Amino acid sequence: MASNALAGLKPVYLIWGKEELLLEQAIARLRARVAEVADLDFNFEQFDGATAEAATVIAAANTLPFASDRRLVVVRDVDKMSADGQALLAQYALDPAETTVLVLVATTISRSSKLAKAIEALSGVSEYEAPRAREYPAWVVKHFGAKGRELDREAAEFLVRAVGKDLRRLDTEAEKVIAYAGERRQIGREDVEAVVAQTATASIFEYLDALGARQAATALRLLEELIADGESLFAIQGMTLRHLRSLISVRSLLDRGLSIREMMKVVRGAEWQVQNQVRQAQRYEEAELTGALRAAAQLEASLKTGVGDPRLLFERWVIETCERDGARGRG
Repeated sequence: MASNALAGLKPVYLIWGKEELLLEQAIARLRARVAEVADLDFNFEQFDGATAEAATVIAAANTLPFASDRRLVVVRDVDKMSADGQALLAQYALDPAETTVLVLVATTISRSSKLAKAIEALSGVSEYEAPRAREYPAWVVKHFGAKGRELDREAAEFLVRAVGKDLRRLDTEAEKVIAYAGERRQIGREDVEAVVAQTATASIFEYLDALGARQAATALRLLEELIADGESLFAIQGMTLRHLRSLISVRSLLDRGLSIREMMKVVRGAEWQVQNQVRQAQRYEEAELTGALRAAAQLEASLKTGVGDPRLLFERWVIETCERDGARGRG
């Protein structure tokens, strides 16, 4: 058992990246592996690279484990250690103690540095980057999977739009959703909505989704929340017009028979974004969308001339857009 656990453990690791959550997860994985062959109550030390002396870290790494096969030594913010200190750690990495796992953690570090090169020779260097914009929903699905739950793609997309691209906050909201779901393994959008709507402020994207879904009551409620949170009505109107133009483009591409992949090249959006726009565009005929855009242009002219109450006029436009001819009977 111990020999299997020891297999693959390296004497020195260098992990870095700007996403704190990803670094914490990497440290936790390494700690769990070392814990299989070590009593970490007696064989664990942690240092702050901004204040620790490299010589002290090396002394800890050279200390023999107590009644275990390995020790674990973690140095956080090693990139804040002096150049001389990093050079000493690089020298240590050339001939490290085999009974210690030394984990060096940094926000940023050059791969060409002596420290990185020395640890690269041990195959212990890993960079943890944030997902690309289009990869966040997939990351959320995988993140739920690591917690033993299955989240569908639509729910993941909704969570990203509602929460944003802060991985720490996404993790926090994921824990809340899981707690809400109880023992259920399968988690859907309705679960996410039930939790996130209670904990997060209204999102402009939730409002746009409601408009695209022709849900006037929901769109008006979210509009009210956005304004109450300090959003400018004119900024909301600008985002609405942009969204409307996107739906017109997608509706036109749909009518031409283009696939999702082909649409992605035209509108230059991530797959999940285009799929969401397609779902919304399918609820409208192209004439309905262009009619809504013309009405929006007339509304903008009225707002600029100060004729009527801006919010009342905008709310009326939202209702008329959702209830245009052909809206009833659509799923």
